[in-house]
Amino acid sequence: MAIECNCAMLMLKARRDGAAFARSLMLGHQGLGLGDAAYRAFHHACGSRPASPRPAYADDLFSALGADQVDVMDFSNYEGANLLHDLNQPIPAHLHGQFDVVVDGGTLEHVFNVPVALRNIMELLRPGGRFLSATIPNNWCGHGFYQFSPELFFRVFSPDNGFRVEGMFMAEIDGSQWWSVRDPADARSRVELVNDRPVYLLVQAIKEAVVPVFSKTPQQSDYVVAWAGDHGPARHAGWKQRLRSLPILRSLDAAHRRRQVRRWASFDNPNLYAPFTPPVRL
Repeated sequence: MAIECNCAMLMLKARRDGAAFARSLMLGHQGLGLGDAAYRAFHHACGSRPASPRPAYADDLFSALGADQVDVMDFSNYEGANLLHDLNQPIPAHLHGQFDVVVDGGTLEHVFNVPVALRNIMELLRPGGRFLSATIPNNWCGHGFYQFSPELFFRVFSPDNGFRVEGMFMAEIDGSQWWSVRDPADARSRVELVNDRPVYLLVQAIKEAVVPVFSKTPQQSDYVVAWAGDHGPARHAGWKQRLRSLPILRSLDAAHRRRQVRRWASFDNPNLYAPFTPPVRL
C-alpha cells in the first residue's frame, strides 16, 4: 500500500476544493510511492520543502497539506500504526467524528467486510470532512478480495448517508490520463469498463450531515428504475430473433455484440466518461 501519483494528485485536488487536512487518518500506513521528481513536484505545489533523505512512508505529504496530526489505523502495528483496529469490526464510539480527512490509498479492497468498513469510514469523519480513495476497479484480479465499481461509491456516499460525491475519476496506472465518471443514476445505464490496462478508481466525497448510516440499504440504480416500471407481458420472439438463431448468424451476431460492448464499455463513451485534467500533474 502506497500513496502513488494518482492518489497524491487526488489529495492536491481535494485541498484545492477546500478540504482540511488538520487531523488526517490513513487506512494502513501508506508508503511513499512517488518517484523523486513527483515527490519534489508535490511539495512544490504545497509550497513546502521535501524531506531529505526521502521517507519510507507518506506522512510528510499530509504535513505538507496542512496536517497537525497524522494517524494510522491498521489491524496491527507491524508498520507503526498508532490506532489498532480491525476495519471488519465497528469502530469505538470515541472515534466517531474525529477526522478531517480519511485516506484509503489501497486498503479497502483487502478488507473482507466491506459494508462495515464503509460505515466505519463515514463515522470517522466529522461534518465537512472528506473521504479520499484510490482503489481498484479493473484488471487487478487477485490483488485483494475485491475490485469495485463506481456505482458502489455513488450509492454509499449519498445524501441518504449524509454524504455527497464531489468527484469520481478513473485513471490509468501511470496517471497519464484521468476520466471523470458519470453517476449511473444520471447516465440511466450501468457504468462499465472493458480495457487492457490496470486502472485506479479515485473517489472524493464530503460529509455534509450526521445521519444514521445505511438506514436505507443502497440499491443499484438500474434495478431501482426497473422495479418501479411496468414492462407489460413478455413478448414472443419475432422473425428477426428466429433468424439470429441460425448457427452461422448466431456466430456473426456474437462477434458483433462483443465489438459493440467493447466500444460501449470504454473511455470513448461520452455518456459514461469525460476526459479530466487534475489541477496538478505529478
